[in-house]
This record gives sequence, structure tokens and C-alpha cells, in this order.
Amino acid sequence: MKNLFHLVLALALIWSVMVSVGPAEEVPAADEWLARPVDDRTFQTYLDFFAYDRRVPFDLRILDVAEQEGIRKEHLSFESTPGVRVFAQLYRPVVLVSPKGPAVILLHGGVATGKDSKAIEMLAVLQARAGWKVLAIDMQYFGERSTDLLKTYTGQEKHERLYNRPGTYLGWVTQTVKDVSRSFDFLVEQRNVDPKRIALMGFSRGAQVGAIAGGAERRLAAVVLLHGGHFDALECGHLPAACPANYIGRISPRPLLMINGNHDTDYLKDTSVLPLFRLANPPKLILWRDTRHGVLTEEDRSAMLHWLKENLK
Repeated sequence: MKNLFHLVLALALIWSVMVSVGPAEEVPAADEWLARPVDDRTFQTYLDFFAYDRRVPFDLRILDVAEQEGIRKEHLSFESTPGVRVFAQLYRPVVLVSPKGPAVILLHGGVATGKDSKAIEMLAVLQARAGWKVLAIDMQYFGERSTDLLKTYTGQEKHERLYNRPGTYLGWVTQTVKDVSRSFDFLVEQRNVDPKRIALMGFSRGAQVGAIAGGAERRLAAVVLLHGGHFDALECGHLPAACPANYIGRISPRPLLMINGNHDTDYLKDTSVLPLFRLANPPKLILWRDTRHGVLTEEDRSAMLHWLKENLK
């Protein structure tokens, strides 16, 4: 199995390099898996990327606690994998209706502020007011986990240094999936959350990698992808183990909700979103709005809350 795994990875790396240096009119390698995802045997080798040691202590650090308008926000960090810390905000109602209720793990988009962006805080507060615990985490290289890899966070820089560098991007995806799994462990072991009622929600870039995490982490009860897709308008391809087309069909039988904009110029409807959604298996639902990228309407928020209530009972 390990030999097959290394062979698949080596071939993927060679193919990705060939695509990146080939003529501009060539179809990106990622389209291969969008048309035909890998088989189950190959997919099983990808799961080796996301293995981690659950015995690693969380080494939990509470950085700040604040309460405002009935919402308690806990700024904290914990160790995900050896030497790697996740920084997060945990939102919950000050008065809990049920001590062992549902929760949502929230992944941000590709912005410098990460989990502390206004869009993520709005989503977290909205769900906390509905009675859930919401753990918004910084993904590697963003927010409190920033490094010298990204400095300006422009679209050009993110693609040149991260999204369009196959090996670097695969490493980033791998760490993000591990962070989601450790966030699941943290909520169950440290914050008394029902392990059968934890959903994953991703926004923009967080939705793209969220499709991967949702397919790889089988303990999640439901997956919500907001304004995401197969790849964005500036991507030129990625390795098969970092391609959402190879994962989204494996979210089932857990329910999937996608919300996208008809006028999104980042994740294009016809080439990025619809082909990916077709690969998902039931139960699945996609809602289309006459909005641009990253805009959630009141109707979107209401539909999302209703869907979560129905699927986290």
C-alpha cells in the first residue's frame, strides 16, 4: 500500500510539473479529476496524508474571554500536530440551552485576517445566537498563523506562492484537514460537544478545502460550502490529493449544502461550481443567488440556519 501511495504521489508530481510548464492552451491537470475522479483504491492512499496522532496533548491556552450581547467569545489556541498550533475563536451563547449541543467548525476565506474577518465573525455570531458552539480557526499562513510565505495577501501573491505551487498547496491542504480533525477532537474532548452533531462550514477558499476535509473526515455530520468551487479563476491546477473533485462525492451519505452566486467571477458557475456539484452524491442541495463572490444575503443566512437545524437534530 505504501509503495502504491508513493508511486501515485510521484506520478502526480511529475504530471503537475509537465502541466505547469506546458503551453497555455493545455487543459489544467485538475480538469482530469473533475471529469473523472480517482477510484476508491487510489483514494484510500490519499487518506494517509491526513493521518495524525490523537494522543498529542492539546496544550490548551486561553488567550482572552469576552461576552457581548449574550454571546461568549473565547480566544484560544491548541496544538494540532507536533509543533503546529491552531489559533481559534470559540463562540457560544452565554446561556446554553443544552450543555452537550451541536457545533460548527468554520473555515475562513483567503484573507489576511483569517478567522477574525468580518464575514467569519458575522457567520459565527449568527450561529451562536441559534444556540450552537462555533469554532472558527485560522488556517495555516493566515491570521495569527501568518508567516513570511504571504505578506501582501493579494490574489497574485497567494496564487504564485501557495495556490499554484502543487507541492506547497498539497502540504497546506493536508495540514488544514488535520486541523479540522483536531478541532473535532477538541470540541468533543474539551468543550463537551455531541460528536454526532458537528458540522463543517467553509467560506470561499475555506469552502474549496472544506470539500476535501468533508470527504476525508468521516465523523463530520454535515458539510456547508459557501461561495466555493473546484478551483478559482486564477488557479492553473493542483495535485489529485488536493483536488476537491476527488473528495466531494465521498461526503455522502452525510448531507451537503452549497450556496453560490450567479455573478461570482472567482468561482465560475459553469466551469468550477456546477461540474463539482454534479460529482456530489445525495443528499445534496445547491442554492443560487444573483450575487457576486462572497456576498451572503439575509435569505442565504436564513436558509443556511434552517438547513443546519434540520441536519444537526
